[in-house]
Amino acid sequence: MLICKCGATLENFPHKKCTCCYETPVINGIYQFTEDAPISTDNNSLQWLGYEHVGDNYEPGYFYDKANDTVGNSHNLAKFLGKGKVVLDLGAGLGGHAISFALAGLNVIAADISQVMLEHARERAQQHNAANIIFTRMNGYKLALAADSIDAVLEVDMLRQVNQPDLVIDEIKRVLKPGGFLLQYGQSESLGYTKEQEADNDMYNTALWDIQNYYDKQIQESGYIGRIFSGWEQAENSVKENFTPHTTIKNTGLYVVNNRQWLLRMGLHKLKTKASGVKQFLPEEIHNAAWENTHAYAISKYGAEYENISRWVNSSSSIVAYTVI
Repeated sequence: MLICKCGATLENFPHKKCTCCYETPVINGIYQFTEDAPISTDNNSLQWLGYEHVGDNYEPGYFYDKANDTVGNSHNLAKFLGKGKVVLDLGAGLGGHAISFALAGLNVIAADISQVMLEHARERAQQHNAANIIFTRMNGYKLALAADSIDAVLEVDMLRQVNQPDLVIDEIKRVLKPGGFLLQYGQSESLGYTKEQEADNDMYNTALWDIQNYYDKQIQESGYIGRIFSGWEQAENSVKENFTPHTTIKNTGLYVVNNRQWLLRMGLHKLKTKASGVKQFLPEEIHNAAWENTHAYAISKYGAEYENISRWVNSSSSIVAYTVI
């Protein structure tokens, strides 16, 4: 299903050499199906935001405790699709979903524009002994995949990292087999909390919201004008115009969130490290000054141990499977 730059299907991949004699480059275990830069913000062309400057900061839980990393096992998704089916994880990032799918017996193509993210994902897959994953650097605007070759495409937060999500949707539709599925996160279902846990969660959420807003105010007062990029509404509308919900798969097994404590230091980690799309462009001096002021504010209001304020997570994840309209 993977295709060479000449357009021919690569048979028996990962035998990398095509009949045209071109051999797919491999860098640190990542197959290179694009020569595009990981980030493009040229106003006169297609734009995309890879997370090249984010890396493992994107998942604080993984960053802080790699030795006890849990990704789950997507057994219910594999049951729905059928073991051995091929799933494209588009915008695979650190690979948690791809690994979970592979552990459930699915064949996975993990695709991302960021080499850094994919290298972390490959290392993570080796830690979990997850086979049947191919890690590929691709651009979502031009997937190096044959038409009608993929059983399902997972998209989580990728469409809002491009300025023309409709074009990526066209590619998803092209590579999906007839009757194939677009997969997105559904609503998480609470498994219940005690009154004490609810009180902890309320305190955590109040502090998190307050500290984040204080930081954002610091950035605004610095005079820095951030970049505007594609948003949730544009991405959601692109999906609604092309796909219709088919079913919701509950208890997918993605990650393990059973009565788990989540510290505020992890909730603030992505803010502190600029680990999101447009925040990558924040000048260091502006970010550092804003965070220094924010840190001092948080101590003054919540105490020196504010980063240890905790909340509880006790929920099950779901995935919505969409079919092409």
